[in-house]
Amino acid sequence: MIYLADDSKLILKSYSATTKGPRSTIRIEIETEDTYELGFLLRELRQVQDQQRSKGQAVKAAKGRRLLALPKPEGRP
Repeated sequence: MIYLADDSKLILKSYSATTKGPRSTIRIEIETEDTYELGFLLRELRQVQDQQRSKGQAVKAAKGRRLLALPKPEGRP
């Protein structure tokens, strides 16, 4: 979650939303003059993106491992 503190040097400049079919897109514009704050925010966004990608890959991997038949019973030739 992105949190903009009251004492932060990040300023919410604008936001908007559009909808196309079943999906909605939210655009958020944040302004800053502080390069440290910029770097920190970009790092946070990258972490969110990485977490979402890893969850998506785990779901795809689980679907790919789906058994198509019952396994051979153990202890029987």
